[in-house]
Amino acid sequence: MKKTLTILLLALLAITVVGVNWLIGDDTKSERDRRNMVDTRIDNNGYYQRMAEKGLYTLNPEVKVAPAVFTGSKIKAFSVVTEDSPDVPVTEINSTQSENSVFVNPNDPENVLNSNNSTQNPVGNLYGANDFHAFDGGLTWEGQVEGAGGSNSGDPAVAIGLNGRWYVNYISNPGGQGVAFTDNNGQTWTTKTIAPNPGQLADKNHFWIDNSLTSPYEGNLYNLWTDFGGTNDLEIVASRSTDDGNTWSTRVSISNAVNAGSHNQGVNINSGPNGEVYAAWAIYDGWPTDESAIGFAKSLDGGATWQPASRIISNIRGIRTSETGKNMRVNSFPVMTVDISNGPNAGTIYIVWSNIGTPGVNTAVSTDVYIIKSSDQGATWSSPVRVNQDPFGQGKEHYLPWITCDPENGILSAIFYDDRNVTSSQCEVFCANSDDGGETWEDFKVSDVAFTPSPIPGLAGGYMGDYLGISARGGKVYPVWPDNRSGHIMSYCSPYETNPLNRPTNLVGVVEFESGQTNLDWTYEAGPGFIHFNLYRDNEIIAVPTSNTYIDQLPDYGMYSYKVTAVYEGDLESGATTTGVQWGDAQIASDPLTVYQMLMPDSTASQYLIISNVGQLEMSYDVHSQIITTKEQNVYCDAAGGGDEYISRVTFGAVDNATASNSYGDYTSMVENVMGGQPLEVVIENGNPYAADQVGVWVDWDQDGVFNDEAVVVSGTPGMGPYTASIIAPSTASPGLTRMRIRLTYTGEVAPCGTTTYGEVEDYSLYIVSWLSYSPSFGVVAPGETDTITLGFDARDLETGDYYANIFINSNDPDNGEVVLPIHMRVTDLQIVSYADTTSVCFENPVQLTTEVAGGSGEYTFMWKNQAEDIISTEQNPIILPTMSDVFTAYASDGIDTIAAEGIAVTVYDLPVVDLGIDTEICGGETQLLNAGNEGASFLWSTGETTQTIVVDSVGFGYGIREITVAVTNSTNCVAMDTVKVNFLDCTSINEQLSLKVDVYPNPGNGLFNLQLSGSTVQKVNLTVMNAGGKLVYSANAIQVNGNQKIQIDLSRQPAGVYSLIIDGKQRISRKLIIQ
Repeated sequence: MKKTLTILLLALLAITVVGVNWLIGDDTKSERDRRNMVDTRIDNNGYYQRMAEKGLYTLNPEVKVAPAVFTGSKIKAFSVVTEDSPDVPVTEINSTQSENSVFVNPNDPENVLNSNNSTQNPVGNLYGANDFHAFDGGLTWEGQVEGAGGSNSGDPAVAIGLNGRWYVNYISNPGGQGVAFTDNNGQTWTTKTIAPNPGQLADKNHFWIDNSLTSPYEGNLYNLWTDFGGTNDLEIVASRSTDDGNTWSTRVSISNAVNAGSHNQGVNINSGPNGEVYAAWAIYDGWPTDESAIGFAKSLDGGATWQPASRIISNIRGIRTSETGKNMRVNSFPVMTVDISNGPNAGTIYIVWSNIGTPGVNTAVSTDVYIIKSSDQGATWSSPVRVNQDPFGQGKEHYLPWITCDPENGILSAIFYDDRNVTSSQCEVFCANSDDGGETWEDFKVSDVAFTPSPIPGLAGGYMGDYLGISARGGKVYPVWPDNRSGHIMSYCSPYETNPLNRPTNLVGVVEFESGQTNLDWTYEAGPGFIHFNLYRDNEIIAVPTSNTYIDQLPDYGMYSYKVTAVYEGDLESGATTTGVQWGDAQIASDPLTVYQMLMPDSTASQYLIISNVGQLEMSYDVHSQIITTKEQNVYCDAAGGGDEYISRVTFGAVDNATASNSYGDYTSMVENVMGGQPLEVVIENGNPYAADQVGVWVDWDQDGVFNDEAVVVSGTPGMGPYTASIIAPSTASPGLTRMRIRLTYTGEVAPCGTTTYGEVEDYSLYIVSWLSYSPSFGVVAPGETDTITLGFDARDLETGDYYANIFINSNDPDNGEVVLPIHMRVTDLQIVSYADTTSVCFENPVQLTTEVAGGSGEYTFMWKNQAEDIISTEQNPIILPTMSDVFTAYASDGIDTIAAEGIAVTVYDLPVVDLGIDTEICGGETQLLNAGNEGASFLWSTGETTQTIVVDSVGFGYGIREITVAVTNSTNCVAMDTVKVNFLDCTSINEQLSLKVDVYPNPGNGLFNLQLSGSTVQKVNLTVMNAGGKLVYSANAIQVNGNQKIQIDLSRQPAGVYSLIIDGKQRISRKLIIQ
């Protein structure tokens, strides 16, 4: 007995020493060693708890959860009959419930089974996949927080057979796959092992049952998952049961043919109406990275054999490592459903997933839910259709979708997290329905609250559930999701019923551009009790037509949405058919269409580009440039890293590149402009950071193929990132395309060339736009308005020669989305200066133009042009006689360059117009009024007088011809002259018959004058009266004089003064009129 005790004590001591040695040995491991012992591809809480127990992993800390915001329980959707659906927690027992699976009983649509990852709260024991169930359409729930049939490692997937048996599939505690089933509504459970642990873990499982009444394999059960470890490491494997889950086939690998670069994960399984079995999963071609493709495999013999897998869609971008703005881990595992109804889409396969940007483009403008479908058993697939219906590209996030197809009516219903109405750290839960095979969707908020996701303390990093759940049958839909409104993660159900009424379809709207009249028509198969249609514009009823056509007059230019529903007796309304129309467009016009700028070395200049919106709707635009160069592509030194830490994301300008771990990444096809003097901010993220990690950034500024320029200063290094750098092109940078290199490495020298033990190298391209700048680079222009873009040209530190670029203006003009503006800058040392001896002259006065030229070849030819581009001289220094104001520009050519001087603006002033009239004859003793016009000018008459008007007579002169001249000087000092001759005749005996006797009375008078005219011959005369300033105040024309003629001249409204009466007939006679 004593000997036995001694042996036991020694054995215990040995075990203790070994345990202590393991702990001591583990403490000596580096952070890198410890981290590399954790497989981050695995997404199982039990696995990470085991890693944490070994000191290799840190679980989520305790944090305070932000309070939820109640947003209402009303459902606003035509495709839903239910108007109010308050969220119902699946249990009131204190626990955490996450990662949901739900299934409707095929024999009773009011009975629904749910299983979640269940734990104590606060987290202590991991219960695993449990069971809750409802028999009243999801209004009240019962069940247990503990694992179905006992504790397990979670990842629930549930099903109910036509035989009434309930199934809960899970990861077993040993790390394999297991299932629990019950035949008495959950009172007792039987557990079965499906497959053992392959070596590390059987992870991310899914489970399905064939419930198709037309299937020869009805009742078959299928369990698929990813093997971590073993002969099928990192592949999707499958097992089936043909005896209601009692026994299971040996696992077989089904994904090998897709040749995933890293691994296959997140499998989803479903079956078709004839027993077809389909599997879809995410393909990771690197790690860590986002999902890059979706794999697919099928079995047409009830899972006995599987056809080779294929990639059914590639070049997607999931969110596994890029993540969202929410504090939770996420994925883009595909989710599948198959239509087994008797409807028009029977047999169609549907797959949904979350994608960053449009699939295939994958730019980070938003994260949306997309769907593809196949109607030929997966042989071909449709183009992706966006499920969420909010505006695209607004930076919003829609993620973790799940989809179901009602097996009785074929209606599709999906659930997903959505932040369209909340901040980037919050989200709500949305659902979406489609009754036309996924072609169109109506989405709506289903949760009662907006909440702020937060990981469950004590579980794996970022974890608050990896998937949501939704199931439907007979129009009853059961969405289930977790949120933290209660302060901890709890799962909720908000059941609703889809709308079974016949609805209109294929709504089409055509807008007549000239009038804004919209012609609407739709199709409709009449249902019993139909009364009329409701026509909505922008969610407001505008008409209740009874026929399936309508003409609507749009109120203004803009974008509008239409919906048409059918209204039935009993105030029932069907789902809607929708369409959108647009009246008007944004239309861009730019001026000029090309730009040329000549500059002296070390000088600058600016020109202006006018962007106009000549359309009817608001126009948004952005500007970028491209330097055109003929330089040969450089060959750069090799560089690479050994991995572990890696560059997970690089952002600068419009470039946003999330990548997997590679030793070297050539991303030189991704280009961003670096404008002279304007910083370009670069952010580098570390996918597996260590505290001592370092980052270096280099730019080949002189484009000589060598990174020998000074390294860019990087902030945050050494450290775990993110790392930031502000890149500013030096004045000596060569314009055009060049390379930027980024290296992430561990301790030691950071150099642009060579291979390091750890880390990664990535290369990108930069366009150095040192000589061209533009501002602003984006804007919004209202209809009829313009924006001015300033183009800056900088020849500092540039050699003489030609420089070319293109300015690209992208806008929402549907017909001209990109305007290309060619830019040419010429740098030359040819100099020209021009000037004039005067820049303001009177009409046809001489101007001396002078040109001085230096530089160039020394041999010059010259040319002068006016503003109309007419050549006016080819002399260097011409004298011109301009007749109008103009701009004169000198051009000089040295045989290589032609350079223009700054234009000389010459103002030409008009001469005064002076017209004293025709030469005249009057009788001696008569007077003649002469008017030089040009009121306000200065005057000098040959008589010495300086007034505008003068009166001449024969006094002191006698009979004969008298010549009178006047010089008129206007306000611009321009002078014009005119001369008139007056012949004073002796009328006492000569030409008596032509004489006209004139008598005016009373004169002086009060303004009313009587004019008595008498003559021996018949003649017509014109009368004019001028004031002392030469202004006409009275006139009368074509007065016939035949004998005696009396005329009254009314000047009563004129002020007192001296006036001149001029009588023009066969002779000119003038008289003075005096108003007192």
